[in-house]
Amino acid sequence: MRPALSRLLKRPSALSVLDSLISAPIGIEQLESRYQCECLRRYRQTSRHSRSAQPVEAEQPASADFGTRPARPPLSFRVYEIQAPQTLSRNNGQTNDATTDIHAAGSPRSLLLQPEKLEFESDIGHTDDIGTRLVDDPSRRHDFTLWEELLRYRQRHYGDRGTLDIWEGLMTRVEGVQLPVSGDTADFFWQSFVDLGLKQEVILKELADYAFELWVKTGRRWDRFYESIVGGFLERGLTQQAVEWHKRLRDPHLSCPNDILSVLKAAINSSNTNTSHTTSAIPWKPQRHLIPAGLRAFENICRATYGHKIYGLAISTVLQSNCIDHVPRIHKLLVGRGDHPQSYEEIQPLIEHINEYGSPQFIQKLHRYASLRFPDQVEAISEDESDSRDGLAGQSEDQQPEPRGKAWLEEKPFKDDFGARLFATKALRFEMILSGLRMFGVTTIGPQSLREMATRAHGCQDIVDKLQELQNAGISVGDSVFARLLRKFATENRDILLSDLLHSDQHPDVLEDAQLQESLLLSYYVARDWRPYNLTLAIIGQIFEDKSDLANVHFRKFLAAGEWKMAIQVVDNMALRGATLSQESIDFIAERVLIPRAPGKPPRRDDIPATKEIKFVSHALRHGTSNGDLAVTELWVEVLKRLGMLNLWDELRKCCLWLARQYSSSSNTTRSIVSHPKKSPRDTGALSELHGDPLLRKIFSRNMQAAIVAWGFRTRVSQQRKWMVTQGGPYESMIPWVRGLVLLRELEKNGVHLSVAWIRRACRHRLAVLYGRHGLVNRRMNRMLRHENPYSVVRVLEDINLAWGEPSLFGDREIRDTKGLVNPPNRTRRRRIKKMRSAYLQRTGYSHMRELYNSSSAKRD
Repeated sequence: MRPALSRLLKRPSALSVLDSLISAPIGIEQLESRYQCECLRRYRQTSRHSRSAQPVEAEQPASADFGTRPARPPLSFRVYEIQAPQTLSRNNGQTNDATTDIHAAGSPRSLLLQPEKLEFESDIGHTDDIGTRLVDDPSRRHDFTLWEELLRYRQRHYGDRGTLDIWEGLMTRVEGVQLPVSGDTADFFWQSFVDLGLKQEVILKELADYAFELWVKTGRRWDRFYESIVGGFLERGLTQQAVEWHKRLRDPHLSCPNDILSVLKAAINSSNTNTSHTTSAIPWKPQRHLIPAGLRAFENICRATYGHKIYGLAISTVLQSNCIDHVPRIHKLLVGRGDHPQSYEEIQPLIEHINEYGSPQFIQKLHRYASLRFPDQVEAISEDESDSRDGLAGQSEDQQPEPRGKAWLEEKPFKDDFGARLFATKALRFEMILSGLRMFGVTTIGPQSLREMATRAHGCQDIVDKLQELQNAGISVGDSVFARLLRKFATENRDILLSDLLHSDQHPDVLEDAQLQESLLLSYYVARDWRPYNLTLAIIGQIFEDKSDLANVHFRKFLAAGEWKMAIQVVDNMALRGATLSQESIDFIAERVLIPRAPGKPPRRDDIPATKEIKFVSHALRHGTSNGDLAVTELWVEVLKRLGMLNLWDELRKCCLWLARQYSSSSNTTRSIVSHPKKSPRDTGALSELHGDPLLRKIFSRNMQAAIVAWGFRTRVSQQRKWMVTQGGPYESMIPWVRGLVLLRELEKNGVHLSVAWIRRACRHRLAVLYGRHGLVNRRMNRMLRHENPYSVVRVLEDINLAWGEPSLFGDREIRDTKGLVNPPNRTRRRRIKKMRSAYLQRTGYSHMRELYNSSSAKRD
């Protein structure tokens, strides 16, 4: 019998019963009053003596029983019949408020006097030996006095690791435990687990899921759950996580949208902490223009919350904090979201503060806003001030009724937020609401009311029917983007887009912002998040009714994403339909594609070749701009400069000829003969203003023509000895350096007027680089061209005359004075000599010559 009894006692069920019995005071001991009056010290001594004297009969933790004495006989079965667990359960509520050790000693369930027992019972962060702990007993599963004692012990000895053990025990070891949601015990449990979750996000997600399941099953929740998590992140400076968790916890842990005020102080404190750290790090840098991270997070929380009315409390809280400089920003945010002050007293502190410290512009805007919202109070205050100041009477009575009547008419239309509350009330059916709207003569409802109505509808057809009923009742839904999208999605049975529209976190008014929607479209496209991308694309399609505007949006989207091939396809498709790029798209090209360059130097890029960049821009401008578009002239000038600097001659020639043919009013203009060498450049420039089209004159200016000549001389003839000319005939083969002159001749045939003096000057400068004095050659490319030059000066002059034609570009000077032609006067040297000569004459000769002149004049007289 002995081995059989031993096996029976080792079963998990028997162990659970025995552990329950030995963990509580024994019923017979409770009958002896002398044990209740012993002091704590005597009790501990007796317990230690009892544990040391008792023989070990089995492998159970029964030796830790503090009620066993050495002279006491073994327990009988009559103790088991007292049913200690039930007594303990009944006495549980009586010992809930025990705080001292002496009172805990008399508690039926107290383990404070047994460290070994507490260590064993609180070690529940695993699934081993299930049935050996007190919490494994189903009758003690919801004994939160025991749970609290175990959690406090674990926190004292192991910190966060101890809290994690208790949490894992609640989640994995014991099932079905529902934490309390009210009282001090509930606050202790939830706050302990939230503090752990703020350090370990995995635990926080598990806690949020547990809280949501508890809400679904019982309809109860801890009221401070949202404030503890979002406010905890704000206090730690983790503003991004605070906004993300706000979006996750707002349903169901925000009982009212106004509850976001509970985290405003935490946001302000976080802003003050960050500002103080920043100021101490960089004391000389001003910080007033910076937006604190905490306030920025609170702004995002407000934008993600629908229907809040917190203006008065929010403004007063910010005014009483160290973030008072940012109170105008909070005012603009709340007013922009429809959160207006409910009375003049709510905005009065802000007006007083702004009158003393605000800018004149904002003071004027705030007074105008207050006069529109509260005309009577503002008028009364202004009249009192005028009476006290000047003693003058207010405005005449015949001027007062009209603005008051107008203000009353402006407030009469149906408020959208009130309509949204009506449609969101489940107790009111749609027919009842419609009858009420008819009775009060409502003619229009806003997008918020429309959203709540559609949310309660049953499918697309139900929405269409309700819209038809509103129309039959003479109630308009407006022409907002939200209303048009709702009608379109419901009519076309596009359930997915309709669901995304109704459950979007964007306010209906935000859907009208084209710039914001375009930025959202780009971010969704880059992230490949297609459901919100399709919704945003549909929104933009309602904002831009013209297909060319939508194509421009796609063009900018592909440009920002770095997909240039797709952008080129969009431009080509627009050209086939006759559409053009907008000015915004052209500015976007200049911003995102053309990188800045140093003056006089070609661009340098590390990610892509500069040639690919400029070819893309030239292609986009050729196919995406219209005739006579003066807005792109500066961009075309920059494109031509970069093509010439990068020595992309074929692309440069193609662009120049396309521009001349595209924008010229007469392609067969006769060239003006302004080639006399004594003609001044100023006269030539004045004459050029009388010829050619405005756009061509702006693009192909005299500087650009001189640059084309210079770019033609940049090729290395050692690698390419001959250059074939497309005209044929006697000009079949010429040196490549005259290609700039040939291109200018082609441009002239297409209506571009040439500035001959500047072209001649550019040719002489290049001849001086190749054949002139050595002091003129400084750049590496020029030295290389001079070193590799295989042609004589006579050959180059002959080809220049051949490319230019009659009359000669240099006026036969290439025959009479070749040396003087290739050595033009140095303007700097000439200016220096002139200055030295004038100084010399002033010192010596000028005064003597003046005396001679005066004496000769006297003799004549």
